[in-house]
Amino acid sequence: MSSEPRTTAEIVASWPLPQGAHLADTIRRGLLATIGAGYDDPDPQVVADLAIGPLLIMLGRLEVDLADARTRIDELERALRAR
Repeated sequence: MSSEPRTTAEIVASWPLPQGAHLADTIRRGLLATIGAGYDDPDPQVVADLAIGPLLIMLGRLEVDLADARTRIDELERALRAR
């Protein structure tokens, strides 16, 4: 490990995201753009605060998608039982 301090942008850019995590990547790119647009090296707490809103939106979408998937699975299971 390097003993040199890392910038906030380097830390945000290093977050490992799974391939295909488009919403998470959008949040990360937004944070990096914010950091690059006037926040030379903001406090990590500022970065966390900037990420909360988009993360809640993404979590809400995930929650709705999962509920929809559960409903579809229930419908498919009922249809299979009826056969």
